[in-house]
Amino acid sequence: MSEQRTLSLGFREFRSSSYERLVEVYNANYPDYRISVAERRSRDESVDRTKYLLKRFECVDLERDRIVGFGELINVPDMYHPRKFMAGILVDPEQQCRGVGRAIYTRVEEELSSRNAMLAWTMAKEDLPRRIEFFQRRGFSERTRNWESRLDLSTTDTTPFHGYIEKALKDGITFTTLAEEQSHGQDSLRKIHQLAQVIQADMPREADFTPLSYEDWETYSLKNPQLLSEGYFLAKDGSDYVGMSDVHRIDTEPGVLNQDDTGVIREYRGRGIATALIKTWNESGNNPMLAINIKIGFKRRVGWILMEKTLRPESSR
Repeated sequence: MSEQRTLSLGFREFRSSSYERLVEVYNANYPDYRISVAERRSRDESVDRTKYLLKRFECVDLERDRIVGFGELINVPDMYHPRKFMAGILVDPEQQCRGVGRAIYTRVEEELSSRNAMLAWTMAKEDLPRRIEFFQRRGFSERTRNWESRLDLSTTDTTPFHGYIEKALKDGITFTTLAEEQSHGQDSLRKIHQLAQVIQADMPREADFTPLSYEDWETYSLKNPQLLSEGYFLAKDGSDYVGMSDVHRIDTEPGVLNQDDTGVIREYRGRGIATALIKTWNESGNNPMLAINIKIGFKRRVGWILMEKTLRPESSR
């Protein structure tokens, strides 16, 4: 147990040499959602700093010159607004309840004020009540709640769902992968990009959807080192792409695949195509997709709460 001395805290800009400490503190807070340094770096490097803000700072115990926490503000690319930000606060569990979180929040608040921010979001896991209460005391309230679902493929019988694939094939729908379609050149990739934007536009979110340019999508998706191109499934009707479901590796969990986006364009919904596309596990606050997950055998786990605070009245927006 840490000695309970009074901490003398200071702040400095995030340094590249601090990634290991950032990941160490993150994993200590969320041991069931561990990330690797490579994953954290990759996410940061994919952000186009000419378009989006990603500002992170370190909170330092000055006496020991040791990082005890981090704060950050980022623009959310698919809900982009120059005055709306996702705020993050991480505190070393051994230093919690010693004023570190309060100090970081004050620093975050100063940054929000300097940018004339009108809205701030933050994430809280529903089984961490102290974090939820921390933000509630500072004016945040729950906006949405998403539940992760997991499917244990070693114990799940997928035989009953083969019929969905057979039915789709009889209806003229074919299935392919990004790995195969990439060989067809830029035209195919740009069509897949358009499909992804159409599907994502229909997904529930906390603010208006902002389509990603092809260049941003290429950076976030195609160049993501965790992407499995052979696990990026696509449904086609003739030469048209009508559905997709993609998975990613997780460095810290080699036996697990993270399913990212799954969807079908509106004209093709209700035909079992999404069920035919799903192969691993899916995380979603989307009720129709959650129903599909449950039908297949996914088990819902602890939820994540998106909390929101209005910083400027509607009239100032």
